[in-house]
Amino acid sequence: MTAPEPPVSTPPIRTAELLRVLQRAKQQDDLGVKIASAMALIQSVLDDLGESAVAISFNGGKDCTVLLHLLAAVLLARHSNLPADLAPSTASAAPDAPSTPAGNVVNGHAASVSSIPLSPPSRQSHDPIDPIEGPTTAPPPLPSSTNLSSSNFPGPSSSNSAPFENPTYSSTSTSAAPPHPSSATHHPPHTPHPYPPIKSVYITAPNPFPSLDAFVLASAERYGMDLWRFGGGMKAALEEYLGCGGGKGVKGVLVGTRRGDPNGEVPELAPTDPSWPSFLRVHPILSWSYADIWTFLRELDVEWCHLYDEGYTSLGSTINTVPNPLLRNPSAPGGWDPAWKLLDESQERAGRLDSSS
Repeated sequence: MTAPEPPVSTPPIRTAELLRVLQRAKQQDDLGVKIASAMALIQSVLDDLGESAVAISFNGGKDCTVLLHLLAAVLLARHSNLPADLAPSTASAAPDAPSTPAGNVVNGHAASVSSIPLSPPSRQSHDPIDPIEGPTTAPPPLPSSTNLSSSNFPGPSSSNSAPFENPTYSSTSTSAAPPHPSSATHHPPHTPHPYPPIKSVYITAPNPFPSLDAFVLASAERYGMDLWRFGGGMKAALEEYLGCGGGKGVKGVLVGTRRGDPNGEVPELAPTDPSWPSFLRVHPILSWSYADIWTFLRELDVEWCHLYDEGYTSLGSTINTVPNPLLRNPSAPGGWDPAWKLLDESQERAGRLDSSS
């Protein structure tokens, strides 16, 4: 009897896909300027804190998918011999720009990220990443039939670009096991990339979409993420992540928050509150609109979770999220238009049964 074929692994992202981001950042239209600004902030944070001290919060949503793609492009530029004109600039402060309550932040960027205190004396309370509360729990198991092939996620991708040449970083993770393995799962990358594994934390929503969960793990393979996956709640999971091998030494976390999101009224650089685990929240796409997100994803052929093709415009959990009623279209495949067809950005969360989530 022939043994069953193992699941097809997700191939690593290709050089040409990330080069397109660096090239797009040189265009002086609105999106090009936003891409360049976001990458400049990421570059500054990596310079000031060190790559090993920076992680990304990734839950598979459209915003953090954009952020992950931007981060990978910056890392490619930092670890490859690219033409100087493609390298991201470093965020710099305008001399006449005011500071903000988050610290020494001017003109939207930090003059020196390392000069910002990680725990301000007092500040209006904000959840650092996402409003999930409660004790930490084991993350839900993945479906036994989960196949992490990128072909299962029909967001567009470039099939004609060349893969990375001469990758120089091993995909083997050296992270130690977490102190409480029952409340976390570790997903190290299995394929080489031309930059070190991306430190990543994924805190699942209660009752997550199985396909979103699978997309997160496929993305982790695709981008070379050293991913730690936790169940809620948020505060306990962050404490555990920062204390385990994967998150030890992390001082800054990249977050895909945009203005208009719950807890979105924050500066680009914001320390957590004193009662929370201490790190710097970094929001490179804070000023991006819903339309910006979808223009970036579609124009640059970035893969996204297929739920966005089924009428969902904002993803929470299976118990508080339904397709956006404004995208109902009986003549469309499956009866729903894709998320990028939503015209009224103020209705992005119309499919959330709890608008605060």
